[in-house]
Amino acid sequence: MNLVITDSGLGGLSVCAQLMHLLKESAGSGNSANPADGLKISYINAVPANERGYNSMSGKAEQIAVFEKILRNTKKLIKPNYIFVACGTLSVLLKDMPFKRDHKHLIEGILPIGFKLLLESLHQNKRATALIFGTPTTINANTFQDELFQHGIEQSRIITQACPELATQISNDPEGSFVTARIRHWVQQALSQLTAGNSGPLLVFLGCTHYAYREKLFRKSFMQEGYSQISILNPNLVAADSLRKIVQQDQGADKNQSPDISLEFLSPYAIPEDEIITLSQLLKPVSVETAAAFQNARISPELLAE
Repeated sequence: MNLVITDSGLGGLSVCAQLMHLLKESAGSGNSANPADGLKISYINAVPANERGYNSMSGKAEQIAVFEKILRNTKKLIKPNYIFVACGTLSVLLKDMPFKRDHKHLIEGILPIGFKLLLESLHQNKRATALIFGTPTTINANTFQDELFQHGIEQSRIITQACPELATQISNDPEGSFVTARIRHWVQQALSQLTAGNSGPLLVFLGCTHYAYREKLFRKSFMQEGYSQISILNPNLVAADSLRKIVQQDQGADKNQSPDISLEFLSPYAIPEDEIITLSQLLKPVSVETAAAFQNARISPELLAE
């Protein structure tokens, strides 16, 4: 099976690392002799250039054009059986993209997984308020808000907080001191939106795959503000488990695959050293293989071929 995981940057590597961890765990438990026979995972950094991220583009039309080009070139280069968009920003775009229309069952995004996690958590606790943290693109698209409203969740139970540049900052701060201060700031901003007298439980939803790298800092910031009883909803973990099931279903369908697993990281440009140092530190405790693939990146300008 050829599996592609892609993101508008490097946050989706967190999903990739969790998937590798789960696959190794399955093999170690004896649940499956070869839970990922013949699996090739290709992680595609879908950012066109280091200084040209999606949140800095002129608008939705440019974002769609760039991602469309990268997806079509990915299909030519890798011939994937499945593409998973581990990115809230890019998942928002999928419904308006020709590639999704032409390959309906080939590609899915993380948004439906995140939405299901959020909705189920709100239904399970009728007194809870959801604090949704995300990039400006994800928050301004009202994706989660509109879906939750349509499913009967009151507006008063949803607080959204855009965190401009936080994903980039997480990738470039190996010590974590600057990011600690920024997360504390955005947590304070979100909490300031709580209505007076709101004493119900808080569901903290990490709506950008980058934020999962610093989940502990989010929890620490809430504790510093006096909120120790929070539930952090991390869709990266649910997405990784969903991918594990897809991989194992495919393995069950084809008994002639070779018992190995390969992992590669492709990017249109060379990743800056600060990001390599920072994210390698964050990835290694979860999956050494993912960190190694990231450190041995394959530079692929052909992802941007016209």
